[in-house]
Amino acid sequence: MKSESFCGIHENAFSKRLKIRKYPGCVKDETVIEAWYKVSFEDARCFIENNDLIERKIEQGKMLQNPWIKLITCEYTNTATGKVRRHWSASLRPYIQGYGCDGTTDLNIHTLANRLAEQQGLDYPALMIRAYPGEFSLANDFQWLRDEIVLAETIIPKDINADLVLEDLQEINNYTLAMEFGIELYNLGVISTDWAKIREFQDVMKHRIEQDVDDWLTKYGSFRG
Repeated sequence: MKSESFCGIHENAFSKRLKIRKYPGCVKDETVIEAWYKVSFEDARCFIENNDLIERKIEQGKMLQNPWIKLITCEYTNTATGKVRRHWSASLRPYIQGYGCDGTTDLNIHTLANRLAEQQGLDYPALMIRAYPGEFSLANDFQWLRDEIVLAETIIPKDINADLVLEDLQEINNYTLAMEFGIELYNLGVISTDWAKIREFQDVMKHRIEQDVDDWLTKYGSFRG
């Protein structure tokens, strides 16, 4: 990999690769090559030009044991046009509960949620399928929930904070999954928040808004271009 491949990253930053994976992109005819690298604070300061970003990560990591920077590069190639676009991100590791979302923490958050579900006798993949049937099914391979690299970079406490798990799921916009998981955890007595009542309230408010829109359209007519 050459230094000019990713603007702001010197090629020496790519010396310790953790993983590489290839998958279809969200855009038609696009393929993504994603690579993960483990970078020390010292190397991050030397080889990543965005010093403000790195210094913020280093400041956040002061209370962590053996902290480091996870550099993720993504190369998007349009197989029809040959056009290539590149993106990179840097995150603090190890990941701890409540750290929230910095754009690259989805796998860590799902890993913690899956471990909590296992501890409580729940099937996390089944919850994912229930929450997002259009994205997941029984045909999916959920082994990524036990990815060794993600497990190694995630601090999993003996007593996982269930409320933080649900907060983190919402941080990565998995609201429906948080709702389904929250209902199950409440029924087990793990949390005190009644997520079923929250969903009932949201459904009522949604219905009221839809009814108000229908009433307005009935009274004033639809918009005309």
